[in-house]
Amino acid sequence: MINPLALVVAVSTALTTVSPSQHLQLGTNSSEAKLAALADNAATIPVNRVFLSFVAPDMVLRVRGCEGCGSEVAGWWVEVFLSMGGWNYNCFPYFYAKYSIAYFGTGPNYWKITQYGGGSDAGCTEANMWCYTCEPQSEGTTLSDFVVFPEPAGTASFNAAQAQVVKGAKGAAVTWHPEIVGGAQYTDPIDKTTVVTVPGNNYWKTQNRDPYQDLIYLAKDLGLDGVDLDYEEMWHADTFRAGSGLGPFTLDQTVYKYAAISYDLMNSIKSIYPSCKLSTAAGAAGAWSTNWWGGNLKGLWYYTNLWFPDVINFMATGANAGGINVMTYDLSDNNQYYECPSGSTSDCDLAGQVQFYMNTYTSANIPARVGYEIGQPAYPDPTNDPTHQIPLTQAALNTILSGVSSTSTLGGFFWELYKPKNSAPTGATGQPNNIDATTLAQQVCAKILPNAARCKGVIPDYTGGNTTTTAVVVPPTTTTAVVVPPTTTAVVVKTTTTAAVVKTTTTAAVVKTTTTAVVVKTTTTAAVKTTTTAAVKTTTQAAGGNTAGSPCTNYGGWACSNSLVCSYGSAGTLVWVQVGTVASC
Repeated sequence: MINPLALVVAVSTALTTVSPSQHLQLGTNSSEAKLAALADNAATIPVNRVFLSFVAPDMVLRVRGCEGCGSEVAGWWVEVFLSMGGWNYNCFPYFYAKYSIAYFGTGPNYWKITQYGGGSDAGCTEANMWCYTCEPQSEGTTLSDFVVFPEPAGTASFNAAQAQVVKGAKGAAVTWHPEIVGGAQYTDPIDKTTVVTVPGNNYWKTQNRDPYQDLIYLAKDLGLDGVDLDYEEMWHADTFRAGSGLGPFTLDQTVYKYAAISYDLMNSIKSIYPSCKLSTAAGAAGAWSTNWWGGNLKGLWYYTNLWFPDVINFMATGANAGGINVMTYDLSDNNQYYECPSGSTSDCDLAGQVQFYMNTYTSANIPARVGYEIGQPAYPDPTNDPTHQIPLTQAALNTILSGVSSTSTLGGFFWELYKPKNSAPTGATGQPNNIDATTLAQQVCAKILPNAARCKGVIPDYTGGNTTTTAVVVPPTTTTAVVVPPTTTAVVVKTTTTAAVVKTTTTAAVVKTTTTAVVVKTTTTAAVKTTTTAAVKTTTQAAGGNTAGSPCTNYGGWACSNSLVCSYGSAGTLVWVQVGTVASC
């Protein structure tokens, strides 16, 4: 079973018991450079799974069966997943501002309603991006930057998933909302007066396509190891919740929607791409079973597991298990707003909260992985409440790694591979003790894979600096790892229309990219990147030695000052593979 350590790099990557994973965020001018750096060093980076983030949930694959596309991602030493969703591709600014924040009249984000809306949701409009609740004003976002998860009713695949949900529903009667389609005019179902435009596009609907099924077709075309469902529709939970006054409430309808999307992906994997794995991002409070007071997705995964256990089992156990990755970051220690989950400030530091939330997943019998964030947290707002931020420091990491067992967490993942350890607005002076991506990855990797030389590797520089790593790769066993070659990789694109990561202009799925990394305890096969294979005669076992003359005979052996590694070439024979600048031998 794979236990990845994942990293998110704006294309993402991950870390589990295979090893750490990480997210890589793409969609920027540096996207191709980041992918190229990862591809060149994939054999030695201290993670073994990468998530490319994010593809929009209203994507359409224009042409199925892209011949040869899979060759572009074959050959990496890590698993590659494609993630659908992400915060902006989950947020409906109007509803999130009105029913998740303004409705309660107080809370850690209510200051936005006060500052930009004059203290009332009526003052939050599209002109101020509904009081900048989805993204801060500094981001300069417009409605075109956001997308919501559609319910593609009318497609056979989603209809079948809906039927599975109706059959297993144990809460309120199921109510679907297929009318919430990108670009449509939608009337607020609560005030029954306000009409707003739904973010996203309707191309999938005009073509009668199911974006969730198309995601699996895309994964198959590209030869990816898996797909990731990053579902965070807090606006949906608060708009369609049951309850009155200030709560408590129930979020049954959002449990049903999440389960339907999951079933659709599961069914598509079984029928289209049986070897594909499925993972999901999960909220920190997602397995907490006590009363829900609105404003987050507390209990979503608890009830999904209770009512639809086959969904969680598919993701967490068996051949298709990609894992449950818990976003145990962007936490606050401001107990004025009940941010300390135990109710006490004595264990409200980052490590204490991580342990509390991971224990709720254990209690709910949901295998899950710890999530880490590099650098400045997004929450609480760093300009409004920097004193209650709890970023990841070495001290916090030490306590997390000693207090949460690698067995129960099945690895770890972090966001984001190339995020700086000190970032705006407080920077290094405000948070001087934050740790960087390499430091985190190496330590989590060592916890999960204590004997893997890979854990000594570094996250490569993509700006032209030295990218050579020092880790030795663990011999491969079963599954083939994929990678995107640096020269031809389909660039993930951030767009608002149809989407596809493409090697050509024919297939298309729009991806707002980011990368995440994962470390997983794994059996992943290190596939060799044949474009850089150097048929060089040199020594085999000297880890960093400079002697010459011997052929490559010992898998995983290093030579030429750790610039060549012995691995299997395309013909299945051992050859020297260049992973850095070849030193004098």
